[in-house]
Amino acid sequence: MKLKYIIAALLVAATSVSCNKFLDLSDPDAVTVGNFYQTESDIEQSVYGAYAQLKNGYICGTSQWYLEECKANMLFYPDTGVNAGENASFDNASVVSTNQFVASAWNAYYVCIKRANIVLKHLDDVTYANASTKAIYEAEMRFLRAFCYYRLVCHFGSVPLVLETLENLDAIKAANVRTDKEKVYQAIFDDCKAAAESPLPNLQNKANCGRASKAAAYTLWGKALLQMATDPDFSAQKASLSGNAITQLQAAWNMKPFSDFTTLPVEDAFDLENQDSAPENIFQMVYISGSTTANSSFNTQFRPTDIDDPAKEVNPKKSAGSFFMRENYCEALYDEPGDLRFQKLIGHGLRNKIPFYYTVKYADMNASGYYGCNFIVFRYADVALMLAEANYHAGKASEALTWLNMVRKRAGLANSTASGTALRDAIYHERNREFAYEGKAWSDMKRGYSKSEIKEIMHGLNVTMYSDTHYLLPIPHAQIILGLGPQNPGYQD
Repeated sequence: MKLKYIIAALLVAATSVSCNKFLDLSDPDAVTVGNFYQTESDIEQSVYGAYAQLKNGYICGTSQWYLEECKANMLFYPDTGVNAGENASFDNASVVSTNQFVASAWNAYYVCIKRANIVLKHLDDVTYANASTKAIYEAEMRFLRAFCYYRLVCHFGSVPLVLETLENLDAIKAANVRTDKEKVYQAIFDDCKAAAESPLPNLQNKANCGRASKAAAYTLWGKALLQMATDPDFSAQKASLSGNAITQLQAAWNMKPFSDFTTLPVEDAFDLENQDSAPENIFQMVYISGSTTANSSFNTQFRPTDIDDPAKEVNPKKSAGSFFMRENYCEALYDEPGDLRFQKLIGHGLRNKIPFYYTVKYADMNASGYYGCNFIVFRYADVALMLAEANYHAGKASEALTWLNMVRKRAGLANSTASGTALRDAIYHERNREFAYEGKAWSDMKRGYSKSEIKEIMHGLNVTMYSDTHYLLPIPHAQIILGLGPQNPGYQD
C-alpha cells in the first residue's frame, strides 16, 4: 500500500504513547500500549506513525530551515519582531537556551525515536504473513532512529542515547544523561549497518515512495561518518572515518538506477508529477496535492510578495513566505554564468519593495491551496558531492575532482581544476549551490570548515554576534532544569 495514502491515518494507540516530551519526567506509560499489538496490521500502523513524525516541522518540515539555512545565514527571516525575535535569532546568532524553536526541535526528534523504539520492542508480539516483513520493519525503524540521532548530534553534540523504550520513571531518570558523541555516532553506524544489510530493497519503487531503502541507509551511514570525520573532536580518526565514508557512499552510488548522472535534468528531482519516481531521489517525504490531510506547505515559505517572472510562480494563491535569500548573497553564490540551477530553480522578486531571490524547488499550482511538494531528504547529487568531500578529506584530490565535476557538468558548468584548500572551497561552494533550500547548509559548513574559519565566514556575512558558542545549539532550558547537563559552552540558563 502506498505510504503517502495512509500515513495520515494513525492509530490512537500508536500516537498516544509517543506524544510525551522526552525526559519530561512524566511516566511514558501513563497511557499504556497494553496488549494493543496483536496483528501485523497493528505493527504496520505504528510503523506509519513513526514515519509521520519525520514530517514534523522541525525534522523535515517548514521549520527546519531555522536550524540549517538560517543558522548558516544563507536564508534569513525578515520579520525580526515575531515571537519576541526568536525566529530571527537564528539569523543573527542570538539563540538562547529558552528558545522555543530549539525546544520543539529537540522534542520532535525524541518523539520519533520513541515511536521507533516502541515498534522495535513489539515486533515479536505478532506473527507475519511474510517471513521478511518483520526484518523490513526493524530496518525501517532503525533507519529512522539513526536519522534522528544524526540530526541531534549535528545540532547539539552529545545527547541522551535511548535505544529502548523507557518503562517507568526510574528508567527515564537513568536515561537523562548526555552520552559521549562517539557512542552516539556508533549507535548511528550500527543502525545504518543493520538497515543496509536487511531485506530492504536497494531503492523503493513508486508505490512505496517515502519508505527507507538500502541506498538511503548507506547514504545516511556515509554522511554520519563524514560528519564525525570532520568534527574537530575526532581529528585523530579523520583519515579512517573518511575512508569508511567513501566505502558506504560508494555502496549507495552503486545502487543508482541510471547510467550517467550528467544526463539527469537538474529540475527532475523537484518535478511535482514525477518526484515519486525520479531516478535521482533516494529518500523523500511524500505529500499529496489537493489532500486536506496529507498536503505540504513548503511552497508558501519562500515566495516574495511580488515576483519578476510569472513562469516561476510557486503557488496560485500567491502566498508570500518567510524565508528569503539576500540578493547579494545569491548572486555571489551562483557566480558562474550558465548555471542551470540558477536558471531553472531560482526566482527573483520583491518583499516590501526589497529585492530577494527565492526557490522554485517547491512549486504546486493546485488551486485548492493544498499542495503536494515533496521534501527530498537524500538524492544522488548529495552522494556524489559527499564522495567529493570524503575523498578530499582522505587526501585523494583527483578522485574528489572527479565527483565534483560530475555535478558541475550536470549543472552546465566547466570542470574545476582547483587544488588544495581551493578544492575544498569549491566542493562546499558547489554544495551550497546544489542544495540551497534543502536543509543542509549549516551541517555542510561544519564539515567543511574549522571553528575559526566558520567565525570568519559568519563575520564576513555581517553576523557579528557569532562566536564559538553558536557552533552548537543550546540544550533546551527545560532539559537543564530537569537535570540534563552540562549545558553547551557559552550558553546561560
